[in-house]
Amino acid sequence: MRLNRMGIPPELRKLALERDGIITAAQAREHKVSRGMVARRIAAGDWVDEGHRIYRLVDHPATARTRTRIATLSVSPSAVLGGVMAAWWHGVIGRRPTSATVTAPLGWHGSSVAGVTVVRRPLLDVDVVERDGLRVTALPLAVLEAAVEGGMDVVDRALQKHLVSVEDMMSTYGRHTTGKNAAQMARILELLGPNAHSEAERLAVAVFTEHEIVGWEANYQAAGYELDFAFPAQKVAVEIDGMAYHSDSDAFQRDRRRRNALINADWTVLNFTWSDLLERPGYVAAQIRYALAHAAA
Repeated sequence: MRLNRMGIPPELRKLALERDGIITAAQAREHKVSRGMVARRIAAGDWVDEGHRIYRLVDHPATARTRTRIATLSVSPSAVLGGVMAAWWHGVIGRRPTSATVTAPLGWHGSSVAGVTVVRRPLLDVDVVERDGLRVTALPLAVLEAAVEGGMDVVDRALQKHLVSVEDMMSTYGRHTTGKNAAQMARILELLGPNAHSEAERLAVAVFTEHEIVGWEANYQAAGYELDFAFPAQKVAVEIDGMAYHSDSDAFQRDRRRRNALINADWTVLNFTWSDLLERPGYVAAQIRYALAHAAA
């Protein structure tokens, strides 16, 4: 067996460098590296023992990807990274989340892993992919579960980047209608369907009702445009923005002309997203109350 200067097969080192500096005990065995050789590499300071029979090349930094790979493999060699962290691994979002959700086999009885929520469930092959040597949930499921964990913005971002389609997510949901997050996924998909605007308006009315905001009218005509909601006495308009993936340059210009016309007609215009309505209803109510009070002053 040919060894490099660190006493390991070059092919194993190449594999580790392709996988964020990580070597598992199983990979070491596959390359004819015995437990004794592993122990000598650790003692020599060439490898770092990360626990759970996972090792890192000492000359490879512990990057965000390295930490994520270690966290996933620490649960089980067959574990599957999911949720917001999977969306990050797929490149949907740019900032690494602080915690991870990892799927383990139903019979898993391992120890807890810091920063990891372990979910025991079976996953169909169609819902699992290997990306850069790590098992992760396939993009449609990753995006849906990331939206449940972290909000609607991740769905909008994935659609904008053309990484997934609404049809992909609908098909994926069809395989998970009885799962833990099924109700939340269904709600998300409602906001992507043909009745999306009506659903957004319903959410806005729910915010008004919960926070006892009165004096509004829906579909109010002003300055040549139909407003989603208006408080005519104070000339405050509330507009619900659609998903960004629907927008193009023409839509952007139309929205800009609409907003300018309303402002020139002495209207105060407030714009909110679906994420605001779903995840930050208190913020929405506070902004409306402030605008109404300011207009009345």
